[in-house]
Amino acid sequence: MATATACSSLINRMVPLLLKRAPYVIYAKEAPRTLPLYDEDKDFKYYFFSDSVGSIYGRSPTYLTSNGRNAKDDHPTDYPNYFKDDIGVCTRFTFPKVKRIVEHWAMPAMHTTMLIRKTAMDFNEDRYLLGCFSPFDDVELGVTSFRAEKLNGNFDGCEHIPHEWFMKAFDCLPNATLLLNAEGKIIYRNQLVKDYEDHLEMLLETCFPKVKDIWSWNPFLDSFKFGIALSGDARDVNGGASNVVRTFLWRPDPVEDVLAMSIRPKHEILVNKQHGNLTSHY
Repeated sequence: MATATACSSLINRMVPLLLKRAPYVIYAKEAPRTLPLYDEDKDFKYYFFSDSVGSIYGRSPTYLTSNGRNAKDDHPTDYPNYFKDDIGVCTRFTFPKVKRIVEHWAMPAMHTTMLIRKTAMDFNEDRYLLGCFSPFDDVELGVTSFRAEKLNGNFDGCEHIPHEWFMKAFDCLPNATLLLNAEGKIIYRNQLVKDYEDHLEMLLETCFPKVKDIWSWNPFLDSFKFGIALSGDARDVNGGASNVVRTFLWRPDPVEDVLAMSIRPKHEILVNKQHGNLTSHY
């Protein structure tokens, strides 16, 4: 019983941290209860951002989640498109459905191509748009198969969020995500991990020893990104298949010998050659 209690305590401490310190951006918006009707001045407010948003937006999570900001504040010319998409996700892509989009992004700190995965979750009678996004970096493009980095971030901008919301967001995250102990054993997992059930053993055997080896000579690196070929197709909840997955491992807490791990398909179609535009995937 003591061991089980200790494990439960560890999980409760790690889940908010792993969401906040993820090496890709995790975010949430509050949906109005009046959907599909909404007020563009006060609805779909930013509710949560992981620390990594600072390197893309050029703004801190605290700044983005303060003072009722929404897409109209940050995208004054094309914000109606953001609201239209948010409504679509919140009405047609409730978890476990996931909407996948590839699109151009022009943020203050980065102009790039972004992969976005979105879903909608319910918590305490409210609905939230919950998403993950990351740029098409060298791992996504297949130029690099592995990279280790140092995470930069501060646990800020979360004072308004109850612990139970973090636990629900972890379970409904549109990326398959799990928590590993110091021996590389799974101690907690979310629902979408089931999409990779047949590949988990191989992924863990590939990733975990590599991370432990790196820690033997540089214990301060805490973010690890892999591009891994699978032996067969991995199908996500929407039926999308990919023979190569992006696997992210990171340390939720710099002083704990615990790892978080996320898995998602690696997108290979970047450009619609006929039209010269990026293709959205649904």
